[in-house]
Parts: sequence; C-alpha cells; structure tokens
Amino acid sequence: MAIYLHLDDMAHPLSKLFGKRLRERRQALKMSQAMLHEQTGVTASYISFIENGKANPTLDVMAQLADAIGWNVSEMLAAEA
Repeated sequence: MAIYLHLDDMAHPLSKLFGKRLRERRQALKMSQAMLHEQTGVTASYISFIENGKANPTLDVMAQLADAIGWNVSEMLAAEA
C-alpha cells in the first residue's frame, strides 16, 4: 500500500508561523523575495516554500532571514497576543 505525503503535511506548525510572519514583514518593508535572496543567499524559491508553509527551514536559515528583515527568530515565533 502506497503512502502519499502532501507538502502541506510536511512543515511543522512553527515553520508555518515563521513563514507567515516572514511574508508579512517582507511585504511591509516592500521587499521582494529576490531582494531578500540578495541579502541572505537563501534562494527566492526556498523563501517562497518557507512563506507558503511548505518547508522546515533550519534555525540558521531562520536567523539569516529574520535578521535581514530586522527581527529575531524569537519575535517571529512568538505566540500571537
């Protein structure tokens, strides 16, 4: 019996929250994914996967991305008030 995994099932809820906040903050800064790539070296396609909740970025990648948008990882993962 074959088991199929959907990409939506692969990302951890905290990774999804990080991606949501990354997109919101990046857009608020009027920054494209390509601009974020230039600052971090993280490919625009991987940034897209993160923002769409389809990837589990490493802590190092999260730190690079958060730093580039002026936040830190703990702010990105903090519970919503």
